[in-house]
Amino acid sequence: MDLHGLLLDSMPDIVFAKDLNGRYIAGNAAWALLLGQPASVLIGQLDFDLFPQDLANDFRRNDLAMLSSGQSQRNEEWVTYPDGRQALLETLKSPLRDATGNVIGLVGVCREIAANKINR
Repeated sequence: MDLHGLLLDSMPDIVFAKDLNGRYIAGNAAWALLLGQPASVLIGQLDFDLFPQDLANDFRRNDLAMLSSGQSQRNEEWVTYPDGRQALLETLKSPLRDATGNVIGLVGVCREIAANKINR
């Protein structure tokens, strides 16, 4: 594994990247843990493949709002881990740019701000 991968996998925060169509193109170990599958299986999938429909719709709506604004945005999102534990994440999504500054997708960093809440 390269140094970038080691660095990202050492972080407890969830880190991921998606292309403009919403397909996951990268993610760290915390991201794979949330989804209960190896990153190699998750790459290329959409939120609609991995989350309940209503949550996937919320994620995509937030992605598109951030991409259309061109500015980083924060939002709070409830997720459920494979073991049933619920967590409230503060998610920062930012445009992912290539070397020439063109937006090619988005990068997200999620930090758990509340866990084991029963009601949303």
